[in-house]
Amino acid sequence: MDDADRYRCRYIHLKQSDNPAHQADAACAALTGIDGILLAAPFSEHSVHIVYSLDKLSFEIVIELLSELDFAMDDSFLTSLRNTIFCFLEDNARDNMDIEITKLHQQDSTSPEIPQQDNDKYWDDYH
Repeated sequence: MDDADRYRCRYIHLKQSDNPAHQADAACAALTGIDGILLAAPFSEHSVHIVYSLDKLSFEIVIELLSELDFAMDDSFLTSLRNTIFCFLEDNARDNMDIEITKLHQQDSTSPEIPQQDNDKYWDDYH
């Protein structure tokens, strides 16, 4: 997995509210400084643009964090479907990151040498 593949860029759509404490600026302020979030910027009054590291966070964790901080998410059908797809894809990506790390550790260890056959023995078996 390339280093760029370890980062995700997503939009989070908040439920529309007249209360400024539940809008994008307040959500960005709440997300700023969290380990793993590289960028949290308002895209509009009710949507937030974030960039985060999959090594430390997932989309599902960010959504749950905002929900715990009393930010209501847009629960329209298409947004819910999109969020579900993001969560599924990131779970698979995070699982594959673990596999790649174990592959690296296996490559570092000394592997047994491949037995070499004598060319004459090959031809003897062939006849």
